[in-house]
Parts: sequence; C-alpha cells; structure tokens
Amino acid sequence: MEMRETLARNLKKYRRAQRLSQEELGHRAELDRTYISSIERCVYSATVDVVGRLAAALGVPAVELLRPASEAAEAKPSLAVSAEGASTKAQAKKGAKPARKSKGAAQRRAVRKKPGP
Repeated sequence: MEMRETLARNLKKYRRAQRLSQEELGHRAELDRTYISSIERCVYSATVDVVGRLAAALGVPAVELLRPASEAAEAKPSLAVSAEGASTKAQAKKGAKPARKSKGAAQRRAVRKKPGP
C-alpha cells in the first residue's frame, strides 16, 4: 500500500473515531475542507507540515497517521477510542440494540426497491 493510501485510510479512521466532519477537522487544522477530502481520496499528497497539523488537530502522534495497517495491528492499542465502538460494546453488554446509523441509508434502500406487480 502506498504511503498516500495509508495516510488517507488512517486520517479518515481517526477523524471518524472522533466523530469529526471534514469541515471541523479543517477548522482545527486550519486547512480547507476540500483539501482534507482530497487527501482522504488520495487525490493530493500531504506535506510533512500538513500531516503534523492534522495529527495535532486529531490529538494523535503524526506517526499514527502514517503507520501501515500491518504495523498498526502489531502496535500497542492507541489511547484514541472510537466513540462509536465504545458505545456499541457497552450496548452489547447491556443487551441493547445499537442505534441506527442514519435515516438516510434506510430511505435510500427503500427507494431502490421497486414495487411488485
């Protein structure tokens, strides 16, 4: 996997774990939302300075944004815990059903289904 793809995957993972939009991350890192989107889609490469600003905005070491998946699995668990994962685990212990992601997905599925004859 290319370094650019690794950065894109890790940036999106950490951003989503903290439930940040690209807009909010951009505000924190003083970068434009479209630039963050382009990095996450592997359209643009990021400079070392930009990686540092993104890492600081996410509260993780810059090396975590550049760590390949194979090394991340071997590394110690990060202090950053996915709020989504934590809530799902807590709900599973209590026997509760996890919350739905969004109404939009259900509506899209309903639109795709064609009515029968």
